[in-house]
Amino acid sequence: MTAVLDLHDTALKIWHGDDEIASPGYAWFDGSRLRFGLPALRTQRRTPREVNTRFWSQLGTAPLSPALGKARHTADLAHQHLQELYEAAGRPDSVLLAVSGSLSRDQLSLLLGIIEHLPFSVAGLVHRSALLASASHLEQGFHVELQLHQSLVTRFDSEGAQVVVSGSQALPGEGLLALQDRLATVIAGAFVAQTRFDPLRSAETEQALYDQLPDALTTLEERGEAHVGINGYDARVTQDDLASIGAAYTQALAPLLDAESPLLLEAPLDRLPGLATGRAANRIDNSTLAATALQFIAQLKQSPDNLTLQRRVPRDPQSASSLTDQNPQPPTPEQQAGQRPSHWLSAGVAKPLSNAALSGRGIVLTDIDQGLVLAGPVPRDLTVNGRPADAGQVLCAGDVIADDLGFHTQLIAVEE
Repeated sequence: MTAVLDLHDTALKIWHGDDEIASPGYAWFDGSRLRFGLPALRTQRRTPREVNTRFWSQLGTAPLSPALGKARHTADLAHQHLQELYEAAGRPDSVLLAVSGSLSRDQLSLLLGIIEHLPFSVAGLVHRSALLASASHLEQGFHVELQLHQSLVTRFDSEGAQVVVSGSQALPGEGLLALQDRLATVIAGAFVAQTRFDPLRSAETEQALYDQLPDALTTLEERGEAHVGINGYDARVTQDDLASIGAAYTQALAPLLDAESPLLLEAPLDRLPGLATGRAANRIDNSTLAATALQFIAQLKQSPDNLTLQRRVPRDPQSASSLTDQNPQPPTPEQQAGQRPSHWLSAGVAKPLSNAALSGRGIVLTDIDQGLVLAGPVPRDLTVNGRPADAGQVLCAGDVIADDLGFHTQLIAVEE
């Protein structure tokens, strides 16, 4: 079976059969051997000179400076990283490569040369933005890709039964690592203000703070606030505390966009407080990349002697998408009758409700005698059935909840 490998440096992923292996683009020399992925990520703040985070974005054969173990250049690191992913995925015979539009023609040639020395063949080479755009079912828009050291904005359009991507524009310095630095600075400020403890004063506590950033963003999205604990100290942060970070990123992004086209966002951008573009922002899980690639594997396969970057991917309007439906059917009269909801729909899957937070920014539900209600504070852009939401509002089966960042769900009642 052909595997699918997403060469996205924030989290390389390979799908093979039922296995999904993720390995961020970090390399660490631990004093005896090179280690990749999470072990390297989780020591970056402790041993910054022994960790390399640029070997995918700067793929080449120039000598490494500083040196990292026995690796001569970034191509050596990429080779070893690919070897590790290949082994972890159960040694697939062939791999379809999904690559970013930021790789140059020389880098693509070098990548294929590296793979010639690995025990698998390349089934095809395709632009990852085209795969994600196909899965989104959007007619056109911009895919915003957050890499480790920059952001990449790629335009996509529909041409008949295909999605086609055009050139990409980069935002140097606006990558995941810079975003994490800004988030950590604000959260560290909350620690100092609330506890007089500064987690950025030592490498150990700094690493602990950075390790908690992904979960903190998820909790902020779900509950509107998050508590971060380090060494017995606890700091509370809210979406408002971090909103300026999203606003600054929005301002940096604006010159690369047109006035109206929707955005396609992957994590963690889809969770970033303060990201308000004044346009439709649609979230998508990058696992749909593999599903789309495998769905159209016959069309995407290429001859080993004729591997070129494919910028066109078929569109299937009937296929499932992880992108939430932006045009739901209105509630039926039965739904409008006031039945208490029991579940909410997420990408076509019904998930139970019970004093739960939905996967949207600060959307918290509480079960009281009168029914299921929205707990405050309620985000200003949150709507119920197209109207502004209110704290304490009773929700019924059939209600549609949405926000400006692309969160969209319908509450339903599931009978036993």
